[in-house]
Amino acid sequence: MNIAFVCSGNTCRSPMAEAIFKKKTKEFEDYCSVVSFGVNAFTGYSANENAIKVLRDFYNIDITEHRSRIISNYVIELCDYIICMDRYNYGIIELVAGEKAILLGDGIDDPYGGDIDVYRHCAEQIEKEIDKLLASDLFFSTTLMENEDIPAVAEIERKNFSEPWSEKSFSEELENELSICYVEKYLDKPVGYVCAQIIHPEAFLCTIACDDSFRRRGIGERLVSYLSDYCEYKRCETLSLEVRVSNTPAQKLYEKMGFINLGERKNFYSKPAEDAYIMTKYFKEDTK
Repeated sequence: MNIAFVCSGNTCRSPMAEAIFKKKTKEFEDYCSVVSFGVNAFTGYSANENAIKVLRDFYNIDITEHRSRIISNYVIELCDYIICMDRYNYGIIELVAGEKAILLGDGIDDPYGGDIDVYRHCAEQIEKEIDKLLASDLFFSTTLMENEDIPAVAEIERKNFSEPWSEKSFSEELENELSICYVEKYLDKPVGYVCAQIIHPEAFLCTIACDDSFRRRGIGERLVSYLSDYCEYKRCETLSLEVRVSNTPAQKLYEKMGFINLGERKNFYSKPAEDAYIMTKYFKEDTK
């Protein structure tokens, strides 16, 4: 994912935003590129001295190597999102970038010419709005799983199950013509996934999990929703799964999404040993 922050001169607000965003998303740096530009910038200028001082003293961030750059149509084409510091810059970018353009909050006042307190307040505003942005659904996406996703997916699997699928298992699943696998990404890094097999007219959910740090963000519901839509598109009559009898939160999620508890499988799970509920979603009324 490619993200750009934009202000006027690319010496105050946008370099501060770029640096703060990078620090808050460091664990995603292999999946997300973050840069900054100005709509009226002169190339090669250093960041404002007060911007440098505020980030150094209060955020432990060094932007002394920053140099200003003007944004180009080429950059706009490459970016997934262009986050604008004020309505003036948003208006310019939105004309070219369309829905890629995003206004940061209600806009961030330009601190140029202000003292250190003005710059500190500006940085605090930027941080507050970036936190809101990161907590939103903006950077989530649901896509078909690809081979490049497997290492991250397998790591989530290992953290969630006592008998996890291996990377080889996921690779084989992607090659299986009967399988369908979706992955939920945040800043382009996999944070959840679901794999199922369709043996028409039935479908079976084989595995689903979410990264611990992204629980209660609706990821499981989105993944099951995508899978259900696909099963319905393929004219499946049912989608079934097993769930531990002790896993009440998952059972409630499945019930919310139209699954019915049809009974138990004794000693279905091991490590620890436990029974499983069989839950099924019907796509045709007359198949119940």
